[in-house]
Amino acid sequence: MQFLRLACGTILWGGLSFLIAIDQAAAQVGPAKSAITAPADFTVETLAGRVVWLNETLLKRRKIHTVPEAAERVLALDMAGGKLVPLLEDVRARAFRRDPRLRDVSLELFVRRFPETPFVQVLGVYGFDAGKRVELDYWCDVCAIAMYELKECECCQGPIELRRRPAPK
Repeated sequence: MQFLRLACGTILWGGLSFLIAIDQAAAQVGPAKSAITAPADFTVETLAGRVVWLNETLLKRRKIHTVPEAAERVLALDMAGGKLVPLLEDVRARAFRRDPRLRDVSLELFVRRFPETPFVQVLGVYGFDAGKRVELDYWCDVCAIAMYELKECECCQGPIELRRRPAPK
C-alpha cells in the first residue's frame, strides 16, 4: 500500500512539474494566436481588371517562358496599364480557377493587401450587367445558401448557379 502511495505521488508530482514547465514556456513565447484570426496588418481596396493566368500573360507580353506544369498555377488581376497583381488562392479566389466564366471579363475585386507581398486576397467579386455593377457568387435555390466557388451545394449536394445581384453601394 505504501508503494502505491509513493507511485501515485511520483506520478502526480511529475505531471504537475510538466504542466508548470509548459506554462513557463508559453509565457516566454507570448499569448496564443488563433489560426483563423485575420492578420492585423492589411489594407482593403477595390481593384479593377480581368483575372488571367499569370504565366500565359507573361508569355504573351514579355516572352517569358515557364515550365509547362506552371501554366495554370497562378491567377492574377490584369489591370489597366498592364499591371499584374497575383491573387492569393483561397476558397474565394479558387472560383476563378474552377469557373472560366469569371476569367477574362471586366471585374472589380474587393481585396485585402498585405505589406511586403505582391499577392492580394479576394474578399468580394463584382461584375457588370448592362453597365450596372453586380455582386457575383454562387447560389443553391433548394437550400437558399450562397457559396464562393463553383461546386456541388455544401448542403444538398445538388447543382448551384452563378448568381448576379445588384451590388451594394
